Amino acid sequence: KAVSEHAVDVLILDISMPGQTGPRIAESALQKRPHLAIVVLTMHEDEYYMQEMFKIGARAFVLKKSTGTDLLQAIRAASRDEQYIDPSLAGHVISSYVGRQTKRKGTDRLDVLTPREQEVCTLLAYGHTNAEIAEKLHISERTVETHRTNIMAKLNLKSRAELFRFAADNGLLKLA
Repeated sequence: KAVSEHAVDVLILDISMPGQTGPRIAESALQKRPHLAIVVLTMHEDEYYMQEMFKIGARAFVLKKSTGTDLLQAIRAASRDEQYIDPSLAGHVISSYVGRQTKRKGTDRLDVLTPREQEVCTLLAYGHTNAEIAEKLHISERTVETHRTNIMAKLNLKSRAELFRFAADNGLLKLA
């Protein structure tokens, strides 16, 4: 609401906010003001959140534990229509990307998943909750959780970000 009522150039928001989530606020704000510079200031260090926010249109991702200087750099970069990643996350992102490239050359691990697990993996990677997946597939939430646990174990994945990368690398996601 404030975005449409005030001349705002930069919007700073968190992933988790009372009333509405950061991603939804970002989408709504960008629909009203497509050139709005969005800076995400959050405690979430998970690469999944960062990818999602950049995909929505955020220009900067900064951790709350960062310095004021880092936040200022992020705001300045975003206002210049540049992207900014918190320095403490940059090394992780690069390592993750390099690791992903190496894994692509290895054997395809998609064949270790059942067709149902592939379906659940895809829906999880798109960000659906267990309840949404259960409703969509007409199974219980407990069954969804069992599938997720099996997927993570079979693929030796430790986080939802790794699951997202696996799904993207193996053609389970249609990325724009």
